[in-house]
Formats: sequence, structure tokens, C-alpha cells
Amino acid sequence: MAATIPTLDSYTDYDSFLVDHFDPNAHANSIIHQSAKGDLDIATSLSSLSFSIDSLNKQLHNQVTTHYNDLLSQAAGIRELETVLETVKFGLKTLSNSMERLSLKIKTPSEQIQTYTMQLERLQAASEMLRRVLRFLYLSKRLEMQMPGGELELTQAALTLSEVDTLLQESDLEGIHVVDQEVQSLESVRGRIIDSADRMLQDGMNSQNQAQVGSALQVFYSLKRLDLKIVAMTSYLSNKLHSQIKLALDIQSLQKEAKESGTNSTTGFVGGGVRRNNGEPSVGAAALWTSILWKRMERLMDDMYTGCIKIYLLERVLARKRDPLTQVSFLDVVSTSMDGNMVHRFWQSLSVHLEQELKASARSSQFLHQAFIDGFPRLLNLLHEFFSRVSVHSATATSEDVQSPEIVLMFRSISSFESAYKAKTAQRNSHR
Repeated sequence: MAATIPTLDSYTDYDSFLVDHFDPNAHANSIIHQSAKGDLDIATSLSSLSFSIDSLNKQLHNQVTTHYNDLLSQAAGIRELETVLETVKFGLKTLSNSMERLSLKIKTPSEQIQTYTMQLERLQAASEMLRRVLRFLYLSKRLEMQMPGGELELTQAALTLSEVDTLLQESDLEGIHVVDQEVQSLESVRGRIIDSADRMLQDGMNSQNQAQVGSALQVFYSLKRLDLKIVAMTSYLSNKLHSQIKLALDIQSLQKEAKESGTNSTTGFVGGGVRRNNGEPSVGAAALWTSILWKRMERLMDDMYTGCIKIYLLERVLARKRDPLTQVSFLDVVSTSMDGNMVHRFWQSLSVHLEQELKASARSSQFLHQAFIDGFPRLLNLLHEFFSRVSVHSATATSEDVQSPEIVLMFRSISSFESAYKAKTAQRNSHR
């Protein structure tokens, strides 16, 4: 702009009018303020403004005259651009209307589809829930009908109860009134089934009835309690034999039994001939005490035999029974849960208990210590007879007993008496 301003008005300050947010009132007040101070004359300022306005008008006129054709062409272009803009606006409006119509065509069916889909999912969920509830009620009714039956019905009842448990685990039926009522009675039914299976297992093991034992084990397997039951049963048999070993070797019990045998005038002792100072038998009563001791050991071998054949019966039935789906034998399932062979663990426990009690009894009583050393051949013979009887029920032949781990464990439990007996025999032979 400064280059187009004529030389006559080059002294005029146009910069003050080019600032952003120019305020004419503020500019006029500034001129009046300067005039009041005597620095500037208002008339002169007005004349200068009038002159500047005229100069600017002339310049604008010159610019229009000089660029007339260009301005006309730009004006025509603006009109064409307005026409194009109108066309574009119309197209956008048409597109917007089309979008609205398309939205109505798509949005409404989409919302309906979502609603119908949600309804379908909920109907399917409700239908599945009802199906499971009906299945649960059917199984509960069938379980009620199976309960009064015998062995076959008991195993079927256990399978039904297992299916009920699986159904309850896979389905959230909690809060359904009719289901909650039945669930409360299921625990009572479960207890009755387990009690019946316990009695069946005990009866079967006592009578060596494999069918009864198999049915009882099938019940526990169906209820997913087989490993727990086998562990409990082996522990029970082991603990029972431990108690029987302790009773057979208990010196106080032996003394009581000797006293109850009465008076024997020929041997010169009364009431079993017990010395009052240490509870040991008198010289004349030693024979009676020894007789009672070995009768007890014979009964103990019978008790051990009974416990062992029960364990072997369990092993045979567990090996024969299999899962109907996986065909895995019950014995493999139990061995995995027990982390080892059931029979070997039983024999190991039996031999440890026998060794502990024999040593404890020998330490507590000089009579028992001497009786087992002097009577070691008889003790050894009892063990051989015991293993001969047990071998009929085990997979090990009689001729192979010496090499079996069970025999090694049991003979190890009496090794201390064997050593003492051999030493005493060797000493006796050396004096001859």
C-alpha cells in the first residue's frame, strides 16, 4: 500500500488505521487530548483526514479502472462458483436424505434382529435350564426308587448319584426351589449309599466274596471315593494288626492270662507263678507262660493271615474292575493316588510294626526276650507256615517265597532274634 500512495500524502500516518481492533472513538479522543495540550490542532487533523480520504478514493478508483477486466472475470467466476456451491449443497442435501432413509431401512431391522436374538438366547438358556431341572428331578426320582434294592440296585444308585453330582457341577441350579429341596435330601441318600457300601465291603472281605467286594468298590468308584476308601481300608487293616501284635506281646496281658489259668499244684506255682518284684514268671511257671505265649503267636499268625488275604482280595478285585469308558483298572487308579503299590505298602507297614513290637517287648521283659531267642526255630516255623498259607492267595508261588519282597521284609523283622539264637547255639556247641 505504501508504494501506491502518492508523494503528497506520504507524510500521512496510515499505520494507526491498520492496527487490529481499530477503535475510532479512541482515536478521536486521542486527537482531542493532544489538542487540549496544545500539541495538535483539531482543524488541521480534520483537514488531514479529509485529504487522506480523498486520496484513498482516487487510488481505489485508479485500481478499479486499471483492473476492470480482471475484476469482471473474477465476479463472473464467483457467480459460477456460487452455482457450483448450490449444486453441491443440493447434492449433499439429497445424500443426507438418502442416508436418513437408508438408516431407517437398516437401523429398525437391525434393532429388531438384536431384540429377537436376545430373546432367542434367553429362551434357549431357559429351555436348557428347564431341561437340566427336569433331568435332575428324573434322576432324583430314579435314585429314590433304586435305594431300597440289593447289590445291583446299590451300584446303579451310586451311578445315578454320580450323574446327579456331575449335573450339579456343570449347571448352576442354585436358587431353584424344587432343586434346593432335593439337594438337601441327597446328602442323606449319599450317606445311606456309603454306609451300605461299607457294610457290603466288610461282609465281602470277611467272606472272601469277590462279587460283593467288586460291587462295593464300584459304588465307591462311582462316587469318586475309591482311592480314599482303599487308603482308609488298608490303614484300618494295618492298624488293627498293629493292635493285635501289641496285645499278643503285652507282658501285662500275658501275666493276667497266666493268673486266670488257675492253680497248678504239680508245677508248684499259684495264679501263674508271677514274681512280685518285676512281673516276671517264677521258675515253675515259665513253662505255662511259654505255652500261653506261643498260643498267642499262633493266633497272631492267624490274624495276620486274615488281614493279608483281605489285602490280596482287594488287589485282585481292583485289578479286575475297570472304568467302562477309559478301560483303566481300578488298581491303576488307586496306585496312582496312593503313590505306590498297595500290597507292598501293607507288607512294609506290617513288618515294621512286628519288628517294633518284638523289640519293644524284648526290652520290657526278660522272659519274652529269652523266649523268642530260645524259641526262634518255632517262631521261624510259624512264619513259614504263615507264608505257605498266604501264598495260596497271592501271585507268588510257595517255592518263590524266599525271594519275594514280603518274605524279606518279614524275616528282617526277626533278624535280631535269629542272630542271638545263632550266637547262643554256637556258644553251646563250643562248650561241648
